[in-house]
Amino acid sequence: MKKILFFLIIGIGAADAAHLTGFYKTIDDKTNSPKSIVRLYECGDNICGRIVAIYDEAGTSISETIVAPVRVAEKVKGNPKMAGMDIIWDMKWDAKGNEYTGGKIMDPKSGSVYSSVIWQDKNEPGLLRVRGKVGPFGRTQVWHTVSSADLPQNLQKLDIKNWQVVVAK
Repeated sequence: MKKILFFLIIGIGAADAAHLTGFYKTIDDKTNSPKSIVRLYECGDNICGRIVAIYDEAGTSISETIVAPVRVAEKVKGNPKMAGMDIIWDMKWDAKGNEYTGGKIMDPKSGSVYSSVIWQDKNEPGLLRVRGKVGPFGRTQVWHTVSSADLPQNLQKLDIKNWQVVVAK
């Protein structure tokens, strides 16, 4: 009986975690305009996040995608293109805290890397909280769920099965 209960609890935790993978629109802290779309995906037992689209400066339309990247992350080693860059990695599910922890998040403009926590409030299922921090200090962003139907055609059937996390530190 204990074994069955253990597997049920593990299964529930895994199911709760699985719903956090998907597409999210990031919002610029200063302008409150859309900045990018990040795809959270499973990478082993963890989740990672890759920029798949970037909005224009006004935040009104998508100006580039992972299929046709343009802007370069000049302060990141190797100067990778921003669209297609992994900015979240090694996030482990903490069923007790109902959040992902232990991983890292990178600001692609500055190249700075921070510890990270990701969670979703049950009362706001369309929103994701993403916190980058150094010790007790940090900043939390609210990301908005994006349905694949709202994505540009070339991202709607994005094949992520063979994605390997690539971290340019």
